[in-house]
Amino acid sequence: MKPLLNPIMPRLIHELQSAAQRLVTFTKESSINLSRTVLALMFLLLFSLSWMAPAPAYAQSATLTPRQVVEYALTLEKLEADFYRRAVAEAQTGRLTSAPDIAKAALVSYGQDEAQHVVDLSAVLKSIGGNPDSIQLPANPNYSAILGRDPFANPTDLLLAGQYVEDLGVAAYKGQVQNLLAAGEAGKVVLAGALAIHSVEARHAAGIRYLRQTLLGTNVRPWITDPKSVIYNENRSGSPIPFGSEAFDGYATESEVLALVKPILTTQQSNAAPSGESENAQTGTEVRGLW
Repeated sequence: MKPLLNPIMPRLIHELQSAAQRLVTFTKESSINLSRTVLALMFLLLFSLSWMAPAPAYAQSATLTPRQVVEYALTLEKLEADFYRRAVAEAQTGRLTSAPDIAKAALVSYGQDEAQHVVDLSAVLKSIGGNPDSIQLPANPNYSAILGRDPFANPTDLLLAGQYVEDLGVAAYKGQVQNLLAAGEAGKVVLAGALAIHSVEARHAAGIRYLRQTLLGTNVRPWITDPKSVIYNENRSGSPIPFGSEAFDGYATESEVLALVKPILTTQQSNAAPSGESENAQTGTEVRGLW
């Protein structure tokens, strides 16, 4: 019943406030007992508050300006570009030289896409008064935080970590649509660019799943076959869409994304072991969205 009243709620509350003011004025001009007046005012106040529509759950997320959204996206894009740069280097002269050519070609192509995203988002950030050079990554990001081991040691772990990176990017872009829409005209240009990048990240995520399926025999498909395999695909309070099935892809707020990225954005220690010694491994915490 409450949603049906939402269109008339501002007028109803205004009428209640006016009634309260008239009651105070009348009390001052008459001999009515003050305690009775206070009780009446409390009733009106409680009544109006009980019918105020609750704020939707997603409104609790931080509200970012278009510039802050670009800075946030540029951080993730620089991280993705750096991830693929290291993967390509390993595929050309390092530990991944035995990887199939189709996988090497995909790494190069995806890395070029991410590098171009960095270039374009840097230009957008400059155009709205920001400084892309202020967005810096650690010299040696701790990518071992993703799996609890070095993801560049073999093709299996590289593709698994790559899927995590791409899925996180997809969820992150989608999580900022509401902020950009709320910004009105100022957010339109950024929104158009974000959506253009978002679909490419989704294609990367599907492509990596295809490589895992065809090259490694992993039980995945380019499309969603298990809702639990998608980062933040659960239903959220206040959402009219029944997330939580393979028919929908989830989104992540800034705070949710940063909580997952923060362990990566720490400088990897030189004595960090390649396997079993990361924070995730020590605590036994599952890495979200990996399977």
